[in-house]
Amino acid sequence: MEQVAIRGRIRTKLTKGERNRIRREGGVPAVLYGRNVESTPISIDADSFKTIAAQNGRGLVELDIEGIGRHHAIIHHIDRDPLNRQVLHIDFHAVSLDEPVDVEVPVYLNGLEAVEKRGGVIQQQMREVLVRALPVDVPEYLVEDISHMDIGNNLRVKDLQVPAKCEIKSDPEEVIVSVIAAKNAPPDTEIEPKEPDLVHDTEGEGVGAHEAPGAHD
Repeated sequence: MEQVAIRGRIRTKLTKGERNRIRREGGVPAVLYGRNVESTPISIDADSFKTIAAQNGRGLVELDIEGIGRHHAIIHHIDRDPLNRQVLHIDFHAVSLDEPVDVEVPVYLNGLEAVEKRGGVIQQQMREVLVRALPVDVPEYLVEDISHMDIGNNLRVKDLQVPAKCEIKSDPEEVIVSVIAAKNAPPDTEIEPKEPDLVHDTEGEGVGAHEAPGAHD
């Protein structure tokens, strides 16, 4: 997972008006928390937010926060306005680079066209799996080639190809993808998009360790 540098500062005014001012200026209200970090309301500047947006809200960051110094962190969650998708708030989870973290990693699919040409309809039940690794070794995503799958086949968690330094913590028997005959597909079944970066439903939620975040101030 590539690390990017993010600049920010502590928020001292925890009011709705102050949060709106930060957003109008292109920044984003946020919170930094972690095992060795007290939950701290912060804001990140506009340029840093553009860096996060370019990564689709995923990745390891080095936060340089005026007043509390530098912290390595993973983007745990991004809140968005349900109507216009504007980013409202970001949770950063502080991590140690030499301690493993549990991170939800998206699973993308390749080879969909080959399956569809054989009359199969692809149903993706899982779009993320839980991976444990050191922060610098966490992959941004996993890509699985399913071109060999036929009608009636399932791809399970245990079938995923993962980097050597990663361990999948999700149930190995959970089904990620099933292929069914088109005639048996429910009317509302969606065939997955062809581009790998669109297969995962990018709601803007970041990856992160499984700990309860601080309050969204």
